[in-house]
Amino acid sequence: METGEPGLRPHRRRALGWGLGAAVLVAAWAGGGRLPSFAGLTYAVVGVVGVLALVAALWPGLPRLEAPRRLSAPGWQVWVALFTAFGVWEVWALLAGDDPAQPTVSDLLDPVLLSPDWRGLFWVAWLVVGWGLVRR
Repeated sequence: METGEPGLRPHRRRALGWGLGAAVLVAAWAGGGRLPSFAGLTYAVVGVVGVLALVAALWPGLPRLEAPRRLSAPGWQVWVALFTAFGVWEVWALLAGDDPAQPTVSDLLDPVLLSPDWRGLFWVAWLVVGWGLVRR
């Protein structure tokens, strides 16, 4: 039975993958929300999570999702509209300076990201979305 990894059966390999994925997400939650900002331990956790994510993305035999051959016109038009609106909003806020009537996205998210739990969850969500992108 060929598994791509010598000595690992498919169910053990799958369990190992889920276990490593869970460990990365817990470390991301801890590094993103529970550890003090700009501390050496936080940098170490972020570095380890980054290396593990890179190893996971480049792991041989990783099942890949089929990428679409073409994006439909409504599909790419929605993304262009969203990125354009976001860009215009950020440039407008930059030109307005420190005017509280013209907040940036960061200004709007600051109250939410002050909570360590939410900050950690945002980082986990960022990693999950990134994982979805590298699997293609």
